Amino acid sequence: MPPFPVAPLSLPRRLAGAALLAFSAMANAADAPAAEAARPAVGVLLNEAQALIARSEGAGAVARLQAAEALAPLNAYEAFMLQRLRGAAALQTGDLAGAQSAFEQVLAAQRLTPDEQRQTLAALGQTLYRAKDYAAAARWLQRYAEAGGSEAEVLALRAPALYFAKDTAGARALLLQATEADAAAGRTTPLPTWRLLAGIQRQLADEPGYRRSLRAMAMQHPQPALWAERVQRELGDPAAWPERQWLDVQRLLHAAGAIDRTEAVLALAAEAQQAGFPGEALRVLDQALARPGLADAERAALSARRASTQRPAEADRRQRPRDEAAALKARDGQALVALGWAWATEGEPVTGLPLIAQGLQRGGLARAGEARLHQGMALALAGRPAEAQAALQQVQGEPALVALAGLWADFAARRGAP
Repeated sequence: MPPFPVAPLSLPRRLAGAALLAFSAMANAADAPAAEAARPAVGVLLNEAQALIARSEGAGAVARLQAAEALAPLNAYEAFMLQRLRGAAALQTGDLAGAQSAFEQVLAAQRLTPDEQRQTLAALGQTLYRAKDYAAAARWLQRYAEAGGSEAEVLALRAPALYFAKDTAGARALLLQATEADAAAGRTTPLPTWRLLAGIQRQLADEPGYRRSLRAMAMQHPQPALWAERVQRELGDPAAWPERQWLDVQRLLHAAGAIDRTEAVLALAAEAQQAGFPGEALRVLDQALARPGLADAERAALSARRASTQRPAEADRRQRPRDEAAALKARDGQALVALGWAWATEGEPVTGLPLIAQGLQRGGLARAGEARLHQGMALALAGRPAEAQAALQQVQGEPALVALAGLWADFAARRGAP
């Protein structure tokens, strides 16, 4: 099963009602122009059938139409009107095969205006979709598109109809076409479209395509679960992440809102403190404690951890002036970067970013790629997306480090989006 299960799209009720009206709308048969007239006996039955359809009495309409058909031979106008009404009545009685047969004859008669043709094709396609006759729905909806139909709600049913009719390749082609058109027009593609496309790509083992769709979803619809899936997809099994990068990965998930369980928050706080960032641990715990709806046990666990974290965090802050003085005298920029990053993790990038920049300029860094990553992360968290992306593009080194920088660059771009 794809990771994004797809349910049939709901069809607006207003469209279903419009369908029958479009099928049966016409002047009274007896009042047609002389050249296009029904005989009085036939016209009366057709008008009675139309009135019954308007009252949702399809079975009664079928009986009137059978009586009219018995007055054969019918002229061309009478036959056209009869099939048009027969199609509407068939839909009311659930005779989908009969409806399709009737409207095939209506369309073949070439008496409908282009707009009426599109209404007929759309309404029948929508009705078949609601009835879960997806293969037939897909055919009629495709004919609607080929006839120049442009109603977004109607066109949106084509790909799901193909998907549920087991034509996954055809559905993928339509969805790709839709997303490319949205991108060219600067539109945001609806999340259900992305989910369906991503699910199909997984089914077809199209991993590159799936990753592209997942990235687009996370960028356009930044839901925590999508970012969590992206991180796992790009970086693989968390157990295989390099130990030094594990904390930076968790920082990304936390920034994206994907770390919300108390157990995960406690683990992140513990890891940050162990890595020498007690101030960051304290901030993470404070943010968790501010969330509404915490259970008493969760609040107690977070508060206990906060109490044990506060003292080292305060001691670290008191030591900062001496640490900065020593860092400024150091021959390399390692201490400056570390100190600036500590400020940034505590939510004070204005203080931290200049120190990181000084450290990078001074050089002599044991892990230059990681330092550049932290600069980009700090800029991203500070809401400076263009600068963040420029810094993150310079990250070099281990493939996992470069991949993580790419994820942070996307996060920065999304955070800076309107």
